[in-house]
Amino acid sequence: MERNTDRCLYLAIALDAVWLNLCLFGFLLVQISYNQGFRPVVMNTLPYLVLCINVFWLLTATFTNVYQVFEGVKLNLKIKDLFLSVLIYTGLISLVYYQFFFPVFQTHFLIPAFFSFLLLSAVSHFAIRYYIRNRTVGLTYAVIGGEGSNLEHLQLVLSSVYGDQVMCVGRFANEEIPEANNLGSYEDIEAYLNKNSSISKLLYFYSDLSKKSVQRIIQVCRNRYIDFEIVPLEVDLFEQGIKLEQFAYLPIFRRKKEPLCLVQNKILKRVFDIVFSLLVIVLIFPWLFPLVILMIKLESKGPIFFLQKRTGYWNKPFNCIKFRTMEVNAKSDRQQATKRDSRITQVGAIFRRTNIDELPQFFNVLKGDMSVVGPRPHMLQHTEDYSNLIDKYMIRHEVKPGITGWAQVSGWRGPTKELYQMDKRVEHDVNYIENWSFWFDCKCIFLTVLNMVKGEDNAF
Repeated sequence: MERNTDRCLYLAIALDAVWLNLCLFGFLLVQISYNQGFRPVVMNTLPYLVLCINVFWLLTATFTNVYQVFEGVKLNLKIKDLFLSVLIYTGLISLVYYQFFFPVFQTHFLIPAFFSFLLLSAVSHFAIRYYIRNRTVGLTYAVIGGEGSNLEHLQLVLSSVYGDQVMCVGRFANEEIPEANNLGSYEDIEAYLNKNSSISKLLYFYSDLSKKSVQRIIQVCRNRYIDFEIVPLEVDLFEQGIKLEQFAYLPIFRRKKEPLCLVQNKILKRVFDIVFSLLVIVLIFPWLFPLVILMIKLESKGPIFFLQKRTGYWNKPFNCIKFRTMEVNAKSDRQQATKRDSRITQVGAIFRRTNIDELPQFFNVLKGDMSVVGPRPHMLQHTEDYSNLIDKYMIRHEVKPGITGWAQVSGWRGPTKELYQMDKRVEHDVNYIENWSFWFDCKCIFLTVLNMVKGEDNAF
């Protein structure tokens, strides 16, 4: 996939440099035309700005590998890499800009310049990729060893990265399997490679070949310009994929971590939690809290707030705060509320349908016990019970519990009389953890507000 594409790669880099300078200095000149007094100072400072703009883009593009395997990777993945590169580049240039050039240049041209660059670069990448794909064959590969499940998983992975033009020519092994075309035994590999140049990759799972024989095959691949790559035998062992780490000279394969294991995502989510919680507390609590407190006091005796021990982050218990929606009773820590539950007050029923009873948990968020979005925290007794019944139940505690969650907005809230109900809730929670993104959180918040307005049948 990477052979005979240097010219196109250099063309892409050159075009990006042209678009970058054209956009930045085009918008800058437009700004100067409205303020002629800046012209003399701009001319003296311009060479330094040109140097910074181009050097920083080269460093950013190199760091993010935006041109890696340029011709083969699917377009949506390349645009994602390009967008990330421009985003990082914008941050770096902004820091330098405000430090050294702000007194000279105004800032109005930066955002439209970067947006225009991203658009033009994406168009040129698409055009070059289209040109290449119409003049080259797609990815063709053969495998050494492997079982049917290994080959199927490998095909799915390669297709997800390189698109539909991916074809497995066949398999070398001493035993045939119906899932793949047999190219011969292990002894036929070298002869096949010397006679055929139709494959671009040879992927090695395992075999009975000696180390010396494998090294010989690697040398033949190099002579025939075929990529030789080693794939872990149990490539589909971990559902979320495999991450390669290196300790000294020893490669280690580990389960790929979830998005919220990354430091930058943790910081983003925590900052959002703090900002969002403060906005709710400042804008909503001053006028809503007095009304809620008055309604609770007028209907029943007891405290305003209800504190309950629930399972939190990494299985640690914490005090979850709610507005009291029930008569004071001795079963509140182990018995779920049910429809027409005699313990629920009339005011409490309204609060539960509209999620108003959960609002004090924004203080839990500020404290750090909870997040705005995440798996709902369960009572300690339920954690103990269901952890023995549902395999993935404890995965829920790898992230902070939330005021709302993907399971709740998907309709899986309320009492869990049947085991399948809790199983579906856990399934949605795990799906959220494995596929978290900032926009996923925004979607959950939007659906929560929508459900608060409409009311929910399972909220009681």
